Amino acid sequence: WLKPHWPRLHLSKMQMLAFVVSLIAVQAASAAASLPENRTTEVPMIEGGGPSAAVPLLRKGSAGSVRAMNASSPIALDAQLHVPAFFWNVHWQCSVAAQGSSSACKEKVAGRFVQLAREANAQIVASVELSNGMSEPVGLAARGLEGWTQVNGPCARGSGGDSAALAFAPGWVVEKSGGGCLRNDYDTRAFAVARVTPPSPVLGCSSLCVVALHAPHTAITSGRGTVSNVCGGTVWSCAIAMGDWNVPVDGVGRLWADLIGGSVPSLSFPNERTCCFPESQHYGLYDHITTNIAGAGQAGHYVYPYQLLEENPVEQHKPVSASLALPAGR
Repeated sequence: WLKPHWPRLHLSKMQMLAFVVSLIAVQAASAAASLPENRTTEVPMIEGGGPSAAVPLLRKGSAGSVRAMNASSPIALDAQLHVPAFFWNVHWQCSVAAQGSSSACKEKVAGRFVQLAREANAQIVASVELSNGMSEPVGLAARGLEGWTQVNGPCARGSGGDSAALAFAPGWVVEKSGGGCLRNDYDTRAFAVARVTPPSPVLGCSSLCVVALHAPHTAITSGRGTVSNVCGGTVWSCAIAMGDWNVPVDGVGRLWADLIGGSVPSLSFPNERTCCFPESQHYGLYDHITTNIAGAGQAGHYVYPYQLLEENPVEQHKPVSASLALPAGR
């Protein structure tokens, strides 16, 4: 600020005060005009709520409405890759027409699985206990996911067993895969695992390790060697797992460590009631997608109602669609 040189005028005190105020205002306006314009761009919030148009696979930015965002890990929209997934434990009774489930249940549920996956624009799907018999996963390509690559995780144990499967949309390249049992006793459950190259790069990940699982009610004691052999170093910070964990979100970390290892997951969702039909006899917040990819966030999810109740699908879980927002690579 320059010290003003006052002219020798005979002014009253009030006139002098007005003159000083005017001079200060002129100098302040001049200083403001010399500064660069400070512009901000508001990043649009992502909407919550019910089902909406899913975001296309690995698309940068935000196109259309998505359902929710993890406020604890926001990502700039121009750096996001959206990876929509769909997963559903249809339960074994439907697959083998047991305990009152109808003989038509498996075929109808298989068709509904594909229908919902397509409506969600899913690019990765995981089926649990959708099987021929107790341990052979149903082939999803023949039910309408033409051109997809399926990875089966059969778990046979005597006349029983369990099943899980992954399938990837065209554009995904499965480099290596495997699967099997998570235990070797009465509580055995199935998993499937694949090391894949996505159609667009994810920051810091040349490949992704993707797991579908049906966690035991006790503990995971088998399978980690298979995951390590398939995925190698991608388990450390480039892993995604989805399915029926048989625990709420706060219990996922222990199961992740037993099966996948690497860095602990930074994001798991949803944490809503998904188990089981009929709800008068069952309760559980069990079905989640989780990842340890740095900077991952939610790009929306939807928990569907139980499906095809006229077929009495005993212990069916609610289907879930969920989309990850991952940092884009170059």
